[in-house]
Amino acid sequence: MKLTSLVAFVVLLVLGALVSQAVEGASKGKAKQGDCPFIRPAKCLVFEPPQCHSDWQCPKKQKCCDAPCGVKCMDPVGPSQPVKVNPGKCPVFIGQCMTPNPRNYCLNDSHCLNNLKCCKGVCGNSCVKPE
Repeated sequence: MKLTSLVAFVVLLVLGALVSQAVEGASKGKAKQGDCPFIRPAKCLVFEPPQCHSDWQCPKKQKCCDAPCGVKCMDPVGPSQPVKVNPGKCPVFIGQCMTPNPRNYCLNDSHCLNNLKCCKGVCGNSCVKPE
């Protein structure tokens, strides 16, 4: 195969990939409305194969979201849902996290049981006894 034929083939291959991505993005938009529900981190013995790679692979209004042991299509939650605020104040934590990208075990007080508060700690958010 001549060098010019190889270059032409590579250019056509790249252009074809770019056009297909542009058409898919234009027809589907960026993402479906709503947010993925908060899922508490869990230790998994077996990770399930992903059900989806984008929102558009999910039926109806469902979104492609992280689940405890894989990626699944889930019903979205809206930002208009009320957020529970437990009484008390968060304790002040001093220190520096040595773990890159620490996990959050909660995002707000609604994710905590027994009137615990979702507070920013040294390594991510967690449910703690309020002051």
